[in-house]
Amino acid sequence: MKRDISVMLDILHMQVTEHANTPKQSVKDKALKIIYQGLQQSETIYSVGLQFANSESPTGEELGAILLATNYDVNPSEVSSVLLRLADNTHWEVREWAASACAIVLTNHFQNFYPTLIQWTKNHSPNVRRAAVVAVKYAARKMDERYAELLIDLIEPLLCDEDEYVKKNLGAFAIGDGLLKYYPKQLMTRLNTWVKSENEHVRWNIIKIFSSREGIKYIEDSIHIVKILSNDQRKIVKSAFNRTMLSLKKRDPEIYHKYFGSI
Repeated sequence: MKRDISVMLDILHMQVTEHANTPKQSVKDKALKIIYQGLQQSETIYSVGLQFANSESPTGEELGAILLATNYDVNPSEVSSVLLRLADNTHWEVREWAASACAIVLTNHFQNFYPTLIQWTKNHSPNVRRAAVVAVKYAARKMDERYAELLIDLIEPLLCDEDEYVKKNLGAFAIGDGLLKYYPKQLMTRLNTWVKSENEHVRWNIIKIFSSREGIKYIEDSIHIVKILSNDQRKIVKSAFNRTMLSLKKRDPEIYHKYFGSI
């Protein structure tokens, strides 16, 4: 089996792209399909996934993350441990695949994995905290409103996170184009609570939500929130507000001129 894995990795390595130094998504998806169809048994797929995850090959680690996530039941604690390691990988695309793998586990094993991600939000590594954020966004696409409050609760503590990597993936990305899109009622209610915070990073995240493609749709319903943020003169909040206004002016000039043309 080890020889087969080595041969597969050699083949995949011949198809790496300059951008990511791993093969295209379609190539890796095809490799996963071949593995699932060829092996079928969960324990066998898990064993192969573990070998891939421990291969020290970015391509192998990506495939391993998904194979382990889809066979989480075989050894939940080990899967969580491996995904934690991959989420903190030095290779950016491995981190992406690890976050996607976490979303798979969260979607299919919510009660077991939710506490794990809560711990991840407290991890010393911003890579790991960011993985929890991205996992929530991806999981939200498949989870109904019963999970809305819990998913929002999971990322809420990270609104105060000062790390740029976490922030970049939180306000506009995970919340604006994620949680707001799938759970608008619950998220809008929470925004009214968040805006009461004086923390500048919380406020930065809130205004960035409205810079997203989905968030812009809710600006008119959230004028009272946006107006509060417009009066915050701290550099980090003011800068985010100005960039959000530029985005709004470009995407919806009518709303911009109606409410903010005089700013």
